Amino acid sequence: MSERIGIIGAMESEVTTLIPALTDHAETKIGIVVYHTGKLDGRDVVIARSGAGKVNAALTAAEMIRTFGAKAIVNTGVAGGLEETLNPEDAVIATDLVQHDYDTTPFDPPGCISGIGQVKIPVDPAMASAAAKAARELGIRVLEGTVASGDQFISDGKKKEWIRDTFGALACEMEGAAIAQACYLLGVRCAVIRTVSDRADGTADVDFPKFAAHAAALNAKIVRRTLQSV
Repeated sequence: MSERIGIIGAMESEVTTLIPALTDHAETKIGIVVYHTGKLDGRDVVIARSGAGKVNAALTAAEMIRTFGAKAIVNTGVAGGLEETLNPEDAVIATDLVQHDYDTTPFDPPGCISGIGQVKIPVDPAMASAAAKAARELGIRVLEGTVASGDQFISDGKKKEWIRDTFGALACEMEGAAIAQACYLLGVRCAVIRTVSDRADGTADVDFPKFAAHAAALNAKIVRRTLQSV
């Protein structure tokens, strides 16, 4: 039997195309989060909408690992592009993640996580490689590199530049680094797959509603194809 894989999206649109595809579907509600178990294209999975933000994401990941026995976690969703060549509907596959709003300076560098002593949290290289390959096979432009997370929706140009220049991040969102940290500490594999919904600049208020749903649907296709080879 294949290992169970957890799939986490923050918003309804990020999991809404995956849940109806489940066979042997069952639901378990813990707190305010509903966990959907079943088979997705023959793989044993548990899917949940965590809600936005790092605490929600980390709690959902930990619950999937401890209660549902997930041996790997995939975080699916949209992100704001930081790298200048990124456009809506491009994919960013994380090689590592940072928390851009974690700040204990002057004691540590920006983003350095207490207790771990590092800024960048790695993902599973094999899962990241499989996700990048899956996206390219679907005809989606892919960049691989650092993704930044924080409890902020980034739409300010100066903040965007600071995150990009400080951490070398390609994209920013609100959950991935927290999920990666939970997986790192609990010893399970992790991948973060993000589709660009906006450029994380002054146009985000206009672009986000237009692109988020479609970008999330593209991400779901990447996730399903990735699961075929991990």
